[in-house]
Amino acid sequence: KMSDKSNAVTDDEFVEADELLASIPVEAEAMDLAEADGFMTAVQLLPKTPETKDWLPHILSTIGAKDAGTGSAASDKRLRALLLKRFHQIGDQLTQAVLLDPVYFEAEDEKGRPLTGKAAIEALEPFALGFLEAAQTWPGILDTNSRAVARSLHGVLRHLPEEALGDFAQVKTILDKEAPLEDLPSALSDMVSCLAEIAHETKGYDLPELNEPEEGEEKA
Repeated sequence: KMSDKSNAVTDDEFVEADELLASIPVEAEAMDLAEADGFMTAVQLLPKTPETKDWLPHILSTIGAKDAGTGSAASDKRLRALLLKRFHQIGDQLTQAVLLDPVYFEAEDEKGRPLTGKAAIEALEPFALGFLEAAQTWPGILDTNSRAVARSLHGVLRHLPEEALGDFAQVKTILDKEAPLEDLPSALSDMVSCLAEIAHETKGYDLPELNEPEEGEEKA
């Protein structure tokens, strides 16, 4: 069954949320929407979901700046509402065993042309970074005893930017050789099935029917 469209975040709302995040003073080091999406996805996959007041501030400031925000109470309230709407949408998709539709921004070259083929896969870096941020903050994902989770995590963490890979760099090298990804659509489809596997293990959710054609991928 499809998730109820009324609670789905619209394209306009994605753009608005990203602009509100971009309006937070740069020294707070807020996430962009793609990073926030990875972060909220990992929060939804934690065995024990932290309270909103514990996770939402991480999006507004990755360095823990107190009371980071847009400078306007109305904008702060709107941003919070949009983030929560997306958070609940991710949760609904997971519980209903619908494949996730991660937010990403097309990667471009220095002339502003979209990258193609393998190079385009770097569009998933912010999502992976946000995911890692949450997975490092709360227990239940990185410290898993489940081999299935550990294996599926590879499908997310392989997209981290080089400087964030750390010990995972070796695993990525092996993955890129043994299970190479050719382009962004195949990388996305691999990543969302890995996310579904993690949800199945950490939350006990059903696995999506992989044979159903998905509706158009959402892009911000």
